[in-house]
Amino acid sequence: MTTDLLSNAHNSLLLAVVLSLIIAGLTKGAIGVGMPIVALPLLALFIDIKAAVILLTIPLILSNIPQALEGGNTAAAARALWPVLAGMVPGLLAGVYFLVNDSLPVATLCAGVALIIVAVIMMISAKIAIPGRYQAPSGIMAGFLGGLLGGTAALPGPIVFTYLIGKGLRGKQFTKEASLFLVISSALLALVLSSSNQVSWTEWAWSLAALVPVGLGMFLGRHIRDRISAENFKRLVLVVVIVSGVGLARKGFTGSWPDVHAHDATAHHTVMSKTHSE
Repeated sequence: MTTDLLSNAHNSLLLAVVLSLIIAGLTKGAIGVGMPIVALPLLALFIDIKAAVILLTIPLILSNIPQALEGGNTAAAARALWPVLAGMVPGLLAGVYFLVNDSLPVATLCAGVALIIVAVIMMISAKIAIPGRYQAPSGIMAGFLGGLLGGTAALPGPIVFTYLIGKGLRGKQFTKEASLFLVISSALLALVLSSSNQVSWTEWAWSLAALVPVGLGMFLGRHIRDRISAENFKRLVLVVVIVSGVGLARKGFTGSWPDVHAHDATAHHTVMSKTHSE
């Protein structure tokens, strides 16, 4: 899927994918989170949802490892995440099943709806406070929903991030547990996709290569972090998420796809035909 589409793509399509990944990395570098939230809708303008999920999986793992290990006490952080991880496993399995077995328009519609939900969560997350006695069951539910969104749209984080904020985490503690969750959930996503026989080793090589533009974006984002208000940048991200979510939902509902270039459209049609025949 990803291999054929990118290998047969016109230069303009490859450039668009690379720029999308750089912009997503810039967002993560500037505010510490948000790489898949920005990357997915941008990539979905040029490649299908399934290809976008595969492409983002390895960058999601590797770009979060430094933050997950920072400051030590990683085992303690993992133990604190047990409710989220317990819920995440069945949610992610269900999400991947849905991704690889449902039609492309349905998957796109669900990704669009997921982005709209993410936007709502981003707006209300700071106001949520979860009492201690409800944190374990809330964590299991947040993990399940995060896994579901992770499997269908490479968006495991926002709902779980809201849970972490709700139980009182801030600063480095929040960043560590959030990054650790992304590493674990994305690694499980890679394992499940590989075992589904839907992804080849060459496609994983493309996903690994995607780390280069993401890393470049993160480098640039860190350098502009002090020049741009974090709150203003988050508002901009929120607008992008809402507009993109509505666009993806509309695309999935109508079954329409952008005609980026005649050559690209032909390659895309060929890849989709191969995918459905498999």
